[in-house]
Amino acid sequence: MTKNHLRSKPRWVGYILRNYWVELITVPPAVVVACYWLYGEHYFSSAPQFLKLTLPWLVISIVSPMCCHWVRNTTLRRFDRLEDWPKRVFWSLTGYMFFTIGFAKATYFFISSTNYGGLMPALDHFYGLLLISSMLVLIITIMYEGITYFEKWKNALTEAEQLEKLSLETQFQSLQSQLNPHFLFNSFNVLSSLIAENPRRAEDFVDELSNVYRYLLRSNEQELITVKEELRFIRSFFHLLQTRHDKGITLDIKVDPALEHQKLPALALQILLENAVKHNEISPEKPLQVVIIGQAQADNRLLVRNNLQQKATRSISNRVGLDNLKQRYDLLGLKGFEVQNDGCFFTVYLPLLPG
Repeated sequence: MTKNHLRSKPRWVGYILRNYWVELITVPPAVVVACYWLYGEHYFSSAPQFLKLTLPWLVISIVSPMCCHWVRNTTLRRFDRLEDWPKRVFWSLTGYMFFTIGFAKATYFFISSTNYGGLMPALDHFYGLLLISSMLVLIITIMYEGITYFEKWKNALTEAEQLEKLSLETQFQSLQSQLNPHFLFNSFNVLSSLIAENPRRAEDFVDELSNVYRYLLRSNEQELITVKEELRFIRSFFHLLQTRHDKGITLDIKVDPALEHQKLPALALQILLENAVKHNEISPEKPLQVVIIGQAQADNRLLVRNNLQQKATRSISNRVGLDNLKQRYDLLGLKGFEVQNDGCFFTVYLPLLPG
């Protein structure tokens, strides 16, 4: 026997003592009482008889709670949301009953078919114990779920507060970026030149600028926005960029109309478009190409991609936008947010919620 094998035993003992110490303390006395109920005075006729009759019931009384622990951990992993409590209760109760009653019936069948110990437990007392065990399982299930529901409810409140905070931070960051002197100077400069050259385009520019600010000021009222509304806003925002950069930037939107009523975090597309403009060169010779794709038959995500042509002088990035967006998706419990950079294209996948 190797040293490693010898060392592994204390770890197993430590694991059992840490996780099942309650069962190890409470189960043996309860088994003795149950066996006395099943066998009567003959149960204590001799020490060998006592040990032999106790052993099978003691084994299942320790193994069964271990299996029930596995059932509980599995249901908590599979159904981890607050609103999943009916599924947790159903599968937990089913699993607990299966192992508790199943092991007890199997043990009784083994004892009765083999005449184990030469003494048969009283059948009516056995079914009485099954009834009591079933009631205990029901009480424990309700107690466990009550504790779990309360913990998840507290976590949901905390996450809602964090989500609201992140949403306000996003709205503030976006509004701040549009109100900074550089953006305003460029916007008014473009507007000034358009008034002289093309009054109609100047009027359109003012309309789109007002749409952008109206949306930004309103976005803190809603954490989630429909794809249709977000695309309407992003077209207005892009109109400002295109008026300034002309042929240096293009936007191609290929979103299935079936996805328009799905929802995503407000300002998600604006963050990605702004990042693309901030970190890449823009010129008619090397246009920045942004594509937004959404297909109803795909995996219920929007794909936002731009070609990479990074500026020679890198813009200072605090990564607030992308990190904030990822945290908002995490708090919403939505999986599928993904960022890819293959050196040629920068791609972000935005999961959608049913509308």
